[in-house]
Amino acid sequence: MRWVLALGLLAACHTSPGGSSGDDDNMTPDGRGSGSGSGSGSNTGVFDPSVTRVVVEIDYEAGQQPYTGNIIGFGDTFAPTMANMQRLFANKKMLTIPQTLPEMEAIGNIPDEELTVADLAAIANAHRQQKDAPGVKTYYMVFVSGHYADGNGVNPNVLGVSFGDTIGMFKDVIRTTASVTSPNSERYVEQSTLIHELAHSIGLVDNGVPMATAHKDATHGAHCNNSQCVMYWLNEGASDATSFALSRLLTGNTIIFDAACLADVDAQTGGL
Repeated sequence: MRWVLALGLLAACHTSPGGSSGDDDNMTPDGRGSGSGSGSGSNTGVFDPSVTRVVVEIDYEAGQQPYTGNIIGFGDTFAPTMANMQRLFANKKMLTIPQTLPEMEAIGNIPDEELTVADLAAIANAHRQQKDAPGVKTYYMVFVSGHYADGNGVNPNVLGVSFGDTIGMFKDVIRTTASVTSPNSERYVEQSTLIHELAHSIGLVDNGVPMATAHKDATHGAHCNNSQCVMYWLNEGASDATSFALSRLLTGNTIIFDAACLADVDAQTGGL
C-alpha cells in the first residue's frame, strides 16, 4: 500500500463545474478540488475543517517515473512540492505525498500515446487505490509517456492536465525541457507542473476556492493574472514553464504562488 503524506499540479487547463477543466485558446484541462473524481466519497471540500489529512497517490507507466532524489546544491527533488502544498494548507493538515519511488507504483506499459481525459480516467479507475474517507481527501496522479489529446487533436506542449481529483503528467514533454546549460531544468519544470496541477485540483484559481480579491485571468480559465505566479496560464507550456521554474526555484523563491493566490487559501485556513 502506498501512503504518501499528502495533497493533491502545471500545464494544461480548462475547467467546467463538477470535475473536468478546460480552457479555450489552445489550453488544456485543469481540475476542481471538490469535483467528482474517482476518489470522491463525499462532497466535502479539502479545506473543510473536518478534513485533517490530504493524500496524493502517484503511479507511473513503466519507464516514466517522476524525478526523485537529491539535487546537489538544491536539496530533495520533491522539496518544492512539499513546501508549496504545506503553505497552501498553512501547515494545518497532514500531507502525504510520495517522494521516493518505493512509495509510488509502476503500472506497466500503456500502449496509447495520445491520451484524452477519458483515457486518463480509465487508468485511474483501473489502478487507483486511495479513496476519500471521513477526514481524508485523496488525489491521484499518473505519469505517462505520449501526449495529451482533446477535441482539437494532439497537443505536443502540454506538461500535465488535471480534472477533478485526477492528474496526468506527460513525461515525453517534460523531458523536452532538459537543457545542457541549465542542469536539472526538467526536474524543476516537473515540480512546478506538479504544484500547478495539484493547485487546480484543490480549487485554485476560482475553481472551487473563492477569490479573496479579483485576480482570475478569465480569458484563460482558472488561472492567475500574475505572470510571476505558478498559476499563470503561460506557465503551463513547455518553454514558458522552463523559464518560470528556473527563474523562481533557482533564486531562492521556495513558495511560487503569488500573494493573491495565497490570500484565497488563507481565507479558508486562517493563514499561517
